[in-house]
Amino acid sequence: MNHVNSLIRLIDQGLSTQVMLNDGSMLPRFRPHDLIARGSPQTGVVVVRGTVCPDDGAPEDRVIPLCDICGVFSERPRQAHPIDPAFPLRNPVPRGWTTLRARQPG
Repeated sequence: MNHVNSLIRLIDQGLSTQVMLNDGSMLPRFRPHDLIARGSPQTGVVVVRGTVCPDDGAPEDRVIPLCDICGVFSERPRQAHPIDPAFPLRNPVPRGWTTLRARQPG
C-alpha cells in the first residue's frame, strides 16, 4: 500500500508525478485527482484518477488501477497544480464506488 500513501500525499499537495506501470511504460506529468475503490480498499478494486499533461497536446484524463502501478516517482521541479473544477463533471464517481481521497479546494 506504499503507492497509496505516495498518491495520497501527491493528491493533498497538488503535485504531479511520474508513474511506472507494470509493463515498464512511464506516465510523466501525471496529476492525480482522486483515489476511488469498488468494494473495500483491502480486497476490492482501487484506481487512481487524474490527468496526464503531455508536452505536446491537450491534457488527457486517465484511470489507472492501483494493481497496474509498480512505481510512483517525484518530478523535478516540484510544481503544484490548481484543481480542475471540470474533472468531477467529466469523471463522476461510478455507482457502487467510494472516494478514498480527493483533492480539496484551498
